[in-house]
Amino acid sequence: MRPLSFRRSYLLLAAAAVLMFPALAVACSGPGAPAAIFHAERMGWILWIATLVLAGGSALMPRMRARGRRNRWPMFLLAVLHPGWWMSARSGDCGQSLLEGSYVFTALTVLVAAFLVWRSRRAA
Repeated sequence: MRPLSFRRSYLLLAAAAVLMFPALAVACSGPGAPAAIFHAERMGWILWIATLVLAGGSALMPRMRARGRRNRWPMFLLAVLHPGWWMSARSGDCGQSLLEGSYVFTALTVLVAAFLVWRSRRAA
C-alpha cells in the first residue's frame, strides 16, 4: 500500500471536516438570499475601491515615488488580485467567501502600505 501524499491527506482531512461539521458546507437559498448576495457584491466592490485608493494614494506619496517602482509593486499586486472585482457572490454561499476574501485583502493592503511607508521613512 502506497503512503498518502501531503496533498491527498490534506484533501481527505478537509472532506472529513465538512462531513463532520455540516455548518462548514454552506448553501444559499430562501427569501433572504438575493439581499445577502447583493450585500456581498456591494461590499466586495466597496472594499476593492478602498484598496485601489489606498494603493494609489500610497504610491503617489513623494517618499514612495522617490524609491522607484520596485517599492510599489506589492500594493498593485494586492489591488489586482483582490476578489472584490473578479469573484462572484452567486457561487452558492451567498457571497460569504467574497466578503471574507475582500476583508483579508483589504487588511493585507493596509498592513503592506503601512510597512512600505514605514520602511521608506526609515531609509530616508
